[in-house]
Amino acid sequence: MKAPYIFTTANQKGGVGKTTTVITLGSSLSVFGFRVLLIDLDPQASLTSHLAVEPEKLECYVGDLMTSDSFNPADAIINKYRLKNGGCIDLLPSNINLARIEAELSISKGGGLKLREKLKFFKNSYDYIIIDSSPALSVLLISAVAASDEIIIPVMADFLSARGVDLLLSTITKIEKALNTKCTYRLLITMFDRRTNSSLKSADYFKNKYRNNHFSGLINIDTKFRDASLIKKPLTYIDINSRGALDYIEVAREIINGLDGGDNEGNKK
Repeated sequence: MKAPYIFTTANQKGGVGKTTTVITLGSSLSVFGFRVLLIDLDPQASLTSHLAVEPEKLECYVGDLMTSDSFNPADAIINKYRLKNGGCIDLLPSNINLARIEAELSISKGGGLKLREKLKFFKNSYDYIIIDSSPALSVLLISAVAASDEIIIPVMADFLSARGVDLLLSTITKIEKALNTKCTYRLLITMFDRRTNSSLKSADYFKNKYRNNHFSGLINIDTKFRDASLIKKPLTYIDINSRGALDYIEVAREIINGLDGGDNEGNKK
């Protein structure tokens, strides 16, 4: 596996579990002993807030990394969690000022590629980087996609989510043409409720339509995600045996096995 392997979670439809996926998947990878950097690339700073960091009080943030050649990227990193097995979660936070940076990057030559260049600084520091992207079609989303090895598309298990996937894939196609590259993506079905016919049928629909581009595992609906959000900690660290945590751990295992052939799972849970 190339290190770090970089994911972007993206969906232009809100409420599908995008930020929850970043936090819970990142923490799930860490319990296997991997070093994970989470990057908040959204001016709304939901990821930053969900990890108990106050965006308005930041001295350094991801915008500094993207705009200053003299800025030391390590200065913006917040060390959030250190596990005994060597796994960790660090955060590169965001705040509302990223909206201003977005405007600057939009008119600068190669603005959409700056993040990709700056992330080379972390080559030996992390095993995985997961970016929480802005939902809007903007230079921030372009930056995230350009920097990534793979795009994770969280999609809620209902048919109304289908349009959001189509819209994002259309956006990805435009980015591919602009950057002259090919983007790898996988759908991750979230908020699945096996008690409802709608969830069962929509999950089958997504798995059939995107036959080669979806995770085998899916994320069941779990009220404990709300509890984790309330206390601003990853669910994996609060209740590793909860349904939602176990689902993300299986997705993490699927990623690890796919990239490393299962030889680098660390402390398997």
